[in-house]
Parts: sequence; structure tokens; C-alpha cells
Amino acid sequence: MAYEMRPNQGSLFRNKEMRTDKKDPNLTGKIMLPDGSTHWVSGWTKTTTAGEKWISLNIGGLVQQAGGSGPAQAAPVARVELDDDIPF
Repeated sequence: MAYEMRPNQGSLFRNKEMRTDKKDPNLTGKIMLPDGSTHWVSGWTKTTTAGEKWISLNIGGLVQQAGGSGPAQAAPVARVELDDDIPF
């Protein structure tokens, strides 16, 4: 079964194309926002002065469809209309 990305989920992988420049992210991947749009995400592994490791994240631009010219389109998130007339 193939991985299916859902809203509010994403994945990060080691950056295999990282140059020696420290500005390149250690981790790269994709994330799907609540509106269904898929964006690139980058992560940098950092260390505090106390020696604790943490990851700094950056959400980038829209992911382009393979072979297409527009951004990847996901199924729209279902919206439920709420009835404000509560019978009690």
C-alpha cells in the first residue's frame, strides 16, 4: 500500500543532496496543509548551548505535480455546516 498524504501530515527525509554549505537543510520533505495544498518543508538539526538537539523547520513553496505545470491538487477538505438552532 502506497503512502497517502493527508491534511496536517508530512514527512522529512535526510537531505542526500546537501552541500558542505551549512545553510543547506539536513532534512527535506513535503507537508500537506489543512487547505489541502502540498508544500516543501526543510529542517535543520541544531544544538542548544546546553547540548540539547532540536530541529528548526521552514515551510516553503507549493510542490509542483510530476510532469505538470501547476501545483499539486489534493482533494478538498470536507466542511460541515453547523446548525445553530439547538433544540434544548
